[in-house]
Amino acid sequence: MGSIYLNNNESIILSTHNVVVNAIPAEAILTNQRLILVDSRHTQLRPQDIPFTALETVTIGDSSTMDPVLSLSLVMKDGTRHTLGVVFPRDTKAKRMGERDEWAVKLKEAGVDAQREHGVQPTELAPPWVPGEIPEEAGEPGKGVGLSDEKFRNPPRPPRKPRAGSSPVNRTAIAAGLAIVLIVAVVIGVYHFAPSLVGKGGTPATPVPTPVVTTAATPVPATTAPTAVPTTPQPTVTPGVTPAKTPAPQTNIPHSGVWMRIEYNGKFIASFGTAGRLRDVSGSGDQFYQIPAKDEIVDATVQKLDDSGNALTVSIYNDGRLAKSDTTTGPHGTVDLHADLRIAPAASANQTIAG
Repeated sequence: MGSIYLNNNESIILSTHNVVVNAIPAEAILTNQRLILVDSRHTQLRPQDIPFTALETVTIGDSSTMDPVLSLSLVMKDGTRHTLGVVFPRDTKAKRMGERDEWAVKLKEAGVDAQREHGVQPTELAPPWVPGEIPEEAGEPGKGVGLSDEKFRNPPRPPRKPRAGSSPVNRTAIAAGLAIVLIVAVVIGVYHFAPSLVGKGGTPATPVPTPVVTTAATPVPATTAPTAVPTTPQPTVTPGVTPAKTPAPQTNIPHSGVWMRIEYNGKFIASFGTAGRLRDVSGSGDQFYQIPAKDEIVDATVQKLDDSGNALTVSIYNDGRLAKSDTTTGPHGTVDLHADLRIAPAASANQTIAG
């Protein structure tokens, strides 16, 4: 995570408070050292820092509602690529398009300069920027931004003054009243129940020691309890059973957004996206790529880079449900997908074998 407090020698280049990042209302701040995203819905949630060394591509386009869009492809530590779609909702289209283009130019320059000096360095994203639950501590005061760090030059906020109605005198009076009520209840209990505990009509002061003696004698039979301890060696059997039932790890399909999954035990190249907003990538293994689209037509073309007969499978998922999938086993085989997300997944999903 990050902090909205600036580091030493850090200055703000651009900032905006009216953007939508992957359907999340947000604020964005661009400094000479990082990109900062702030969730507008959760004021206590710590900001997300995005280092320039993790920026793979920066592209521009328009959303289905013709709002200007800025797409950022980030290199993740697990080897995947994650896309952040930054939408600039229109009030005046020409103004927001110019704002988007300025952000794109500044981000490209920052990414090239940082990677020329330090190379590509993967990063990590936390919810809500990736699927997952938002940490509970995000809503607790005092667990957000670290205000006491000396490297931040901005001063912390002053502590809140106590409310006028909650004075120490009132709290002391309330505590004293509760103590008096408790003492009166104890006296009444001793007066009513002490004679019944003793069983005699004598003075109530003498029976007090007798209950103490009886309670001291009761722990003596507890010496028989250790005899039951040796009879419980059975829990050692259960650890041997549970490992046998653990299945192989399963891949979690993201539950929100549009994703393309490529499964191939070898190298491949791919081109995917919507009309006018195609993205080119290369990779190997089991990879997920997010597509900034909603209720649109998604196209994907994936080709094997070797002449093996291994299966190449390409799948499009919409909000966790399979929209379309295709497989090829031919040498240098190609999979072409055309998924209409306006159609229900059950009606549009199919699987074929391509040569």
